[in-house]
Amino acid sequence: MRQAELADELLATVVAAAGLDAPDSREGWEWRLQCAVPWPVADGYRQRRDACKDAAKSPDNVARVAATEDEFFAFAGAHPDLCRLFAAGRLGYYDAVLPKVAARLRRGPHARILDLGSFAGVSTMYLGLAFPDSRVVGVERHPGAVAAAEEARARSGLDNVSFACADYTAFDDGAFDAVVSLQAMPAYLLPWLPAERPEDYARGAHLEAALGAPAAPVQAVVRAVAAVRRLASAGGHAVLHERVSGLPRALLFQHILARAGLAVTDRCWAGWHSLSQRDVLQSFPLVVAIADAGPVPSDEAAMTTLYALPGGPDLTGLPPAHGVTYSGFQAHATFAALPEPRDELCLRAGLPDGRRLHGYFGIAGGCWAYVYRCDTHDERMMTVGDRGIAPALFRASLDELGRLTAAGQLPQCDPPLDKFRYHVGKRFKT
Repeated sequence: MRQAELADELLATVVAAAGLDAPDSREGWEWRLQCAVPWPVADGYRQRRDACKDAAKSPDNVARVAATEDEFFAFAGAHPDLCRLFAAGRLGYYDAVLPKVAARLRRGPHARILDLGSFAGVSTMYLGLAFPDSRVVGVERHPGAVAAAEEARARSGLDNVSFACADYTAFDDGAFDAVVSLQAMPAYLLPWLPAERPEDYARGAHLEAALGAPAAPVQAVVRAVAAVRRLASAGGHAVLHERVSGLPRALLFQHILARAGLAVTDRCWAGWHSLSQRDVLQSFPLVVAIADAGPVPSDEAAMTTLYALPGGPDLTGLPPAHGVTYSGFQAHATFAALPEPRDELCLRAGLPDGRRLHGYFGIAGGCWAYVYRCDTHDERMMTVGDRGIAPALFRASLDELGRLTAAGQLPQCDPPLDKFRYHVGKRFKT
């Protein structure tokens, strides 16, 4: 069976010491599951894995995902052989992320490092090799995972690494200079908070309501972040890579960090290819936060800080007769940077899933034609170019809106689309 090549030499050393191999495909991993793990255990793993996938698709997915993920990891963590195989399936992730984690740890104090959710110990042992003069502790709740980690550590001969079968609450306040969490927090419990208006990122009321509900699932994330802050010593820092997908969840996570007294000082994208989707790059922000109880940033400041996205581009640099399309935060910043005066028409629509959509067609500064679409779930798209592209740009955008309306995806347009099309043609002579 072929093995995937690891780019990081330090990780390759850990993998050899732990007796792991890196399957190069999902099929290769499934073959190992069939051959190396007793059939009842492999079957139980598959059942729980499928339950997690089904829970993610259900209407009440937040509660179901929490329950099924807990059961999944408890089952996997009870069987050392399955733990090792599970760790082998994540080697591509570790190969992409761990070098960036180590690089950021070197910028701050790191004599005492805590690795939250160490599972089979790969990340903990990696940090032990990367920082031979540091004391590295991996904490994990599941005894089978800790047994697999201890066995790997004994084979490696690392004497600056240890593992604890415990919850993070077992440690004293300020016990570590650095706390590392690689997808160990229950970030899947973060709600998808809509913006209060399509035009901006403000979520003040929604955000406070989510964090103010004592029984809400998001409180598990709040407690986990608070624990990280408690465990970090004065002047210590945390390096976090969590499953924070989408801008709304990222903003809420940033807000929780700030409220706990963790100020973000560095961030970068850390992406990897999963075994099941080799052609898809999964990417979440890697965040460094220091123990500094600074003010909670505004919604937009938090979003900019967390994602390090650029501001609006220099519009004078655009090709004179071609449109350029931006998405996400950059689309928002570009729209805000358009010059005055603006001659603009706006279409508003309510979508079947509850989102509110605004579409802006206009001419800015007498020379730039643009179409900007935004909704309360932060899907944003901005196309801008020389005024000469206005007829083709507006016509193509209106045709796309027409297709959505015909498919029943724009049931509530204000004004009605036919009327809006007429006004665009009359106003902009298109």
